[in-house]
Amino acid sequence: MNPVDLLVIAVVAVLLVLAVRRVVRSGADGCSGCGSKSSCSAHATGGPCPAAQRMLEDVEKNLKP
Repeated sequence: MNPVDLLVIAVVAVLLVLAVRRVVRSGADGCSGCGSKSSCSAHATGGPCPAAQRMLEDVEKNLKP
């Protein structure tokens, strides 16, 4: 293997470690991407997320012909 191959493998390995770290840290409480998790009923009760439900309804409404 030449040095370029080793460099590419090292970069890919670092990116993989960073991606796994991000997934592990973001999945800690399930609401890491939500700005209103402190006042969210879904976060407090473990119920369905109203923000996600609203987004899905908007997408379905926009996809109808």
